[in-house]
Amino acid sequence: MKYSFKFLSKLEEILGKEKVFTEPKDLLVYSYDSSSATGVPLAVAFPERKEEVVEVLRLIAEYKVPLVPRGAGTATTGSAVSHNHGLVLSFERMNRILDLNLEERLVVVEPGVLNGELKRYLKKFGLFYPPDPASYAYSTIGGNVATGAGGPRGLKYGTTKDYVLALEVGLPGGKIFWTGPFTLKGVVGYNLTPLFVGSEGTLGVFTEIVLKVIPFPEKRVLLVSYHREEEEPLEIISELLKSLITPASAEFIDKTTLLALLKNKRLELPDKGVQSLLFLELDGEEGMVQKELKKVEDLYQTKGIFYHKAESEEKIETLWEVRRGVSPSVRMLGEKKISDDVVLPRRNMKEFLKRIRDLEEKTGVYVCCFGHAGDGNFHVNLLFGPKKEEKAKALRNTILKEVLNLKGTLSGEHGIGYVKRSFVAWELSSFQLELMKNLKKMFDPDNLLNPGVKIPF
Repeated sequence: MKYSFKFLSKLEEILGKEKVFTEPKDLLVYSYDSSSATGVPLAVAFPERKEEVVEVLRLIAEYKVPLVPRGAGTATTGSAVSHNHGLVLSFERMNRILDLNLEERLVVVEPGVLNGELKRYLKKFGLFYPPDPASYAYSTIGGNVATGAGGPRGLKYGTTKDYVLALEVGLPGGKIFWTGPFTLKGVVGYNLTPLFVGSEGTLGVFTEIVLKVIPFPEKRVLLVSYHREEEEPLEIISELLKSLITPASAEFIDKTTLLALLKNKRLELPDKGVQSLLFLELDGEEGMVQKELKKVEDLYQTKGIFYHKAESEEKIETLWEVRRGVSPSVRMLGEKKISDDVVLPRRNMKEFLKRIRDLEEKTGVYVCCFGHAGDGNFHVNLLFGPKKEEKAKALRNTILKEVLNLKGTLSGEHGIGYVKRSFVAWELSSFQLELMKNLKKMFDPDNLLNPGVKIPF
């Protein structure tokens, strides 16, 4: 491109050559994320201060260079990849915890701080940041905010959107602003913060993030139960919620995912009749946890359900490792994978699972349907070989249409990114899409921020 030489020269002047990658071997590392999408960027920049981010934003506006903000590259939808041979702005060196206010119970971080690192830091002060995506150990807070990440604790504690108080955002041209106050209440301006949570880098670039934190729970208990009827865990979740028990987590493992875990030797079953698992965690004040635990154990004993119980941190984490081993294990069922994270009203989860099983039987394509069943969020993974790729793509379309037929939504926490843009119009009306496009133009009139992501232009 004509602008490349002058643009790169000025970029190096702003950041220094050591903070700009242009060599093909280095660019290759940043040409993919955790999706199937790839795209080799023009360059990768590594700012260390917000002032450098502002200068980069001025430069891309001058030369009309597309920009992709990137955290740790754990995105599953291609939103951390440059699809227009533009600049990848990596925040891995902006990874400082800037402030912790114990009285206000808020923490200010740069976007490159790892979720797991923040959790460890806060625990020293008896505090807790609940959102826990499966990639929490190596995904960044900036990336979590950009995708609206959730995790197992979403049932009780909510997702990332429930903890972001304010964002400092930079726009092409170098303008920088706050989306709201640092206070728990504030209605002076329009509440822009939720607009940017889940925006996948299409509206602005985060330079600072203000998060609400809460006290670490006094007591945790995890029960892993084994079920002879696949849908039984979904019924149990419903029963518990109706009895006013809100588990911290309620994670469902269906029979096809269970097959993958067994193939990968991630667990042993008490007997061969097991069709599904439920990971049920209770937490909070000890007296309340013990009261809820008794109700759950009484329910399990009444139904004749076998379960393991863990109360120490070490044993709890050991059992959770089985759940965290799901994503690598499903690969045992096929060399190719198509994955979606869909959300159903809880009352429709059983019907959705039934339809999934019927489709799996008809097509011969493995369909793993696991995840955060407590809040209706299923991770649907299709596993197949090269010869079944077209059949799998058609099956995916059918499954997504079933989600909408059952009043669900096509993405709960992974975002739309680049690879799922074509499905957005299935769920949103033309009026909603026009509103999104107009908002995009307001913040990014030249379409420089993550072009091709989220909005089906």
